[in-house]
Amino acid sequence: MRITVSNVAYTMDNTKILNGISCSFSKGITYVVGNNGAGKTTLLKLLATALQPEYGKINYSFLVRDKQIGTYRKNLDIEEIRKIIGFLPQHFTGHLDMTVGRYVKYIAYHKGVPREFIKKTVAHWLKESELTQLKRRKIKHLSGGQRQKVGLIQALINLPRICILDEPFEGLDMKERSYFQSILQRLAYHSIVIISTHLIDELQQSSEITLLYLNEGKVTYFGDLRVLDTIKKELRKTGID
Repeated sequence: MRITVSNVAYTMDNTKILNGISCSFSKGITYVVGNNGAGKTTLLKLLATALQPEYGKINYSFLVRDKQIGTYRKNLDIEEIRKIIGFLPQHFTGHLDMTVGRYVKYIAYHKGVPREFIKKTVAHWLKESELTQLKRRKIKHLSGGQRQKVGLIQALINLPRICILDEPFEGLDMKERSYFQSILQRLAYHSIVIISTHLIDELQQSSEITLLYLNEGKVTYFGDLRVLDTIKKELRKTGID
């Protein structure tokens, strides 16, 4: 699976949010960092098809091996893309009047979890996220951290081929972060995982992680973590969101 972003721009309220973004994503984890107003949330919404580019193109494709014509890359249409994307927006709400258990069951069904596995799948995610005792509580009555865990579950429950998370660890304690990070690390072996975060000090040097640094709507750096310390210093000068 590959996502290719080609010269993408986006304007909101006469302000250029993204200006000629070009990059590509394949399996593994990419962390997106930058200052307030750098365009991180807008980029993730575009990648998740929640917004459409003002101009430029975002292409989603995967390799197909055919015995007769050989190997070629097949492009996906928007409906095909949405079936394989898990997305957590920056401010997740869910269906506020639904209980936690009912909502997670509803999401599992609509994201293609086989009927015979839905009950077991829901029970597993609620137990591992320490939400079992809250399964009958309405989402609107959850704390911020509890609601964030529900948001992560709805994005991850079908182990999507493309996983896009905007500030996913907001409101979680260290144990909860560690749990979801371990899931994302396993998912990244076969999926594209894109995460925006302001917790840059928690990023560990790894050959399996890519860093995308946005500044004023442009890609300033896109590559491995060798320059992580330099980027940390730059972000601390003005503060990161």
